[in-house]
Amino acid sequence: MSAHPLARLGWRVELRSDLDAIGDPWLVAARVIAVDRGSVVVDTGVAGWRAPLSGRLRRASAMPATGDFVAALPGGPVRAVLPRRGVIARRLEGRGTQVLAANVDVALLATSLNRDLNPRRLARFLAITARGEVDAVVLLTKADLVDDPGRFVAQIDEVPAIAVSALDGRGMDAVRAVLEPGHTAVLLGTSGVGKSTLLNALLGEERQPTAPIRASDDRGRHTTSRRELVTLPGGALLVDTPGLRLVAPLEEGDEPVPLLDKAQVKRERRAREREFGRTYYRSMREGRRWREARDRRQG
Repeated sequence: MSAHPLARLGWRVELRSDLDAIGDPWLVAARVIAVDRGSVVVDTGVAGWRAPLSGRLRRASAMPATGDFVAALPGGPVRAVLPRRGVIARRLEGRGTQVLAANVDVALLATSLNRDLNPRRLARFLAITARGEVDAVVLLTKADLVDDPGRFVAQIDEVPAIAVSALDGRGMDAVRAVLEPGHTAVLLGTSGVGKSTLLNALLGEERQPTAPIRASDDRGRHTTSRRELVTLPGGALLVDTPGLRLVAPLEEGDEPVPLLDKAQVKRERRAREREFGRTYYRSMREGRRWREARDRRQG
């Protein structure tokens, strides 16, 4: 049996029955690559186009998010959003729930070591990922700007943490080890923490514009303008996001995230947790053995 055209974009085979249940044989499955006002950019694995939204999907509460799998007419509008899992969402005061990314396997929470490291803000990011049942890894960026980044890594015990510098390459292999072919990561953080620089390093090209740190306050500057799903060398998928100034986790009284298949979430989360642990800690052991071998050679 040939692979589904969307396999390289993270397609889940159980979604076929959800597509068939709509009852329209003309509809095809596609993944949302980016969202603009009133339309989305979708990709079927063999073709992509800017698709308008039909009917109720124009409402903010029902609008597709980057990473969603949708049912669409070829070259035409999106008619339905297929069941989600791994949802990253936040609460906007007076505007309800905003879905930032859908069908996410792991969240990379970027916070810079020069000025941005804020435990309370990091806790809010972790609350967002926990609510969406998404694994998280903290990326302590701009590690080249501090003398001992390891002491900051040691302060984070809730989830794995990696000190990383896109400029000198430290930690980049550990980040790549987290990113698996066909799996989707999302890169989250406030403006100026180096997300675009990190994405460019993972891509191996200057795809996203970057801006230098301001001399006046030692802070980075916002460059990314929309949430976009990109394919990395090696086949992993990454949702790049603009900086988030407001990080408000959902609360029990908030409206539920629509189209979330809770039973499927639990089954897939258990499988992802087992595989995530094996992959991450295997890469850490390999890195430690490499450093020990290097030290022996230098000694």
